[in-house]
Amino acid sequence: MNAGIVMLRDGTPCIAYDDKLPYPIKHIEFCRENFLLTLVYNVPGVSKISGRKQGKTFEYPLDHPFVKTLEEKKICGVAAMGDLDLLEIKMYSVVFTS
Repeated sequence: MNAGIVMLRDGTPCIAYDDKLPYPIKHIEFCRENFLLTLVYNVPGVSKISGRKQGKTFEYPLDHPFVKTLEEKKICGVAAMGDLDLLEIKMYSVVFTS
């Protein structure tokens, strides 16, 4: 999956991806230790309490200005890339971990 980070017109950060996601997204996690973002999936049939988290962790760490925006907004958009536009923009809360 290829992905990029963009800012929406209102200043909200957004992750744009070019591949179909295997499951719907539950939330986004940002790890303060390694500066990586993870899309945490809402996997059907997996217990929300005792189930193991599944998701897509992006390979490259975020830069500090983007992290500052995440900390201020506490939400991030996720959208599929179309030919000329972003499709199906949805907002998710960002959970900060260490």
